[in-house]
Amino acid sequence: MTESPNPYEPSQESQIALPERRSIARYYVLAGLCATSIIAYVGRTCLGVAEGEIREELNISIVSMGLVMGTFFWSYALAQIPAGWLGHVWGTRKALALYAFTWSLACVAMGMANDVSTLIAAQVFFGIAQAGLFPCAAAVISRWIPEKRRAIASGLLGGSQSLGGAVGSALTGPLLAGTFLAGLWWPTFGGGFYHLDGIWADWRTLYTVYAIPGILWAMWFFLWFRDRPSEHRGVNQAELALLPTIATAPAHTTKHRAGTPWKRVATSFDLWMVFGQQFCRAAGYIFFATWFPRFLQETRGVSLAGAGILTAFPLLAVMLGSPTGGLIVDRIFNRTGSKRLSRQGVAVPAMLGSAACIIFAYFIEDVMQAVGLITLGSFFAGLGGSCGYTVTIDKAGNHVAPVFGAMNMAGNLGAAICPFVVALIAERTGNWNTVLIFFAAVYVGAAACWASLNPEGTIDES
Repeated sequence: MTESPNPYEPSQESQIALPERRSIARYYVLAGLCATSIIAYVGRTCLGVAEGEIREELNISIVSMGLVMGTFFWSYALAQIPAGWLGHVWGTRKALALYAFTWSLACVAMGMANDVSTLIAAQVFFGIAQAGLFPCAAAVISRWIPEKRRAIASGLLGGSQSLGGAVGSALTGPLLAGTFLAGLWWPTFGGGFYHLDGIWADWRTLYTVYAIPGILWAMWFFLWFRDRPSEHRGVNQAELALLPTIATAPAHTTKHRAGTPWKRVATSFDLWMVFGQQFCRAAGYIFFATWFPRFLQETRGVSLAGAGILTAFPLLAVMLGSPTGGLIVDRIFNRTGSKRLSRQGVAVPAMLGSAACIIFAYFIEDVMQAVGLITLGSFFAGLGGSCGYTVTIDKAGNHVAPVFGAMNMAGNLGAAICPFVVALIAERTGNWNTVLIFFAAVYVGAAACWASLNPEGTIDES
């Protein structure tokens, strides 16, 4: 006689193990990278808004301030390759934590400067400390983010730079003018309300306050992050299967990789075009982090607080453009499999669109219309930004950090030259509006570089 099954016991089918739910540690990693990018740019953008107060207090000429601004980018540019190399051989966990902690100390040093020489010294310190941020972040993306999502990750990282710049300018201008949160009613302990006239802070205090988030981030990242996803307790096998193969490589194969093939890098026409577009794009972008508030005050009669707020608009446009470009790039690549269409096909029209908007703004006197056109141009520039990061990661193969460092070095050479060139143009012509023609030409140059390169292949291939 066969025994009937017990209805209260689970059936054999119900005991079959369900597929493991994929962990999401990669999203926390990307969020952490975006957070440090925001933190870095808040401190970096402060000088562009506060330069008038600093010049007045320290009795510095406008050309000398242009030199101070450029000094950051010279040191930042020249330290890119060494900083990327350190992250490559030492590990991004240690390197990024060190860089964030060090640039936070440099922020404090900026607030303690008392003349041109100490400003320059602090800017050099600041630039060297921030140099390794994006080479190391790109290396993290190459390990922690699937290739089919690489562009959107790059776009979010690039957009977070602009968000940090926008937050920095929107905070710094009103705080220096004493109008931050002015007009609000705040509750008191006695049950009533207090009408706030505004919060004021001098530029020295702001630099000190802007240093605090970087120190906290460095501590968190060092304790939580791991260079290889396979070593992270928050990553399960389901998530690991989604990531690039290097994510599961044993420690002895990744800790000390083969040397970077610098001869191939130096003789690659395509990489030189990647470097060229970055040179032009960074030169165009840095205008908003340095002289744009002064440009608005000189050409459109905007107040200091208003200039700080309006400066946030182009930066926010780049913030929106970068992930939007990443989504477009990933979608085209996933549908066509073509890096030429997905990278180059997006970047060329984006750069030309940016140049066109800036030229049109040259002829507009109304401040809101002019800023609106410049903001639209910045959005187009942001579309191309995710393309630049993605194609660099693509072309670098197994050498992302040092090659990305070389690309970022080229960009920051453009950023280093730009503030001084803008100051010279404004001083020689006596017309700040002329600088818009210069920046339109810069974006046309970026489009030409993009049109000339082949985004397929890597430097690891013969």
